[in-house]
Amino acid sequence: MDRDMILIIAAVAAVVAVMIGYSIYRSIKRKNADKLSMKIAEDDKLHITLDNKADMEEVARIILEGLGGSSNVQKVEHDGARLKVQINEYGAVDEKKIRAAKVGGVLRPSKTAVHIIIGSEAEPVETELKKLIEPVA
Repeated sequence: MDRDMILIIAAVAAVVAVMIGYSIYRSIKRKNADKLSMKIAEDDKLHITLDNKADMEEVARIILEGLGGSSNVQKVEHDGARLKVQINEYGAVDEKKIRAAKVGGVLRPSKTAVHIIIGSEAEPVETELKKLIEPVA
């Protein structure tokens, strides 16, 4: 009878241990989920509005400065919402300066490429950027 009692106590202890462990696991999971949630305040959201040609010219000028100037740019083309730029020197690119143009983001897929997320105005900004790189004589 003592052996049966020991088995019952061990089984109850095991069930209690599992319940406590599961409770701790759920508590930790909830805390981490709160830390990982991506809640962005309205002020922190990116709002890009290129309402007129002057805005696009200014964005193109800032982007060109961030790319290291026209001498560092080999080729510019748009692909959907992105500007894809081929560059000469990786170190000449200043991502902070490019971001100052209020672009959606800057990606560097290789040492000779920079992708700049512009949005629906990528093509007009590309046109303005090409004008700055290759001025009409």
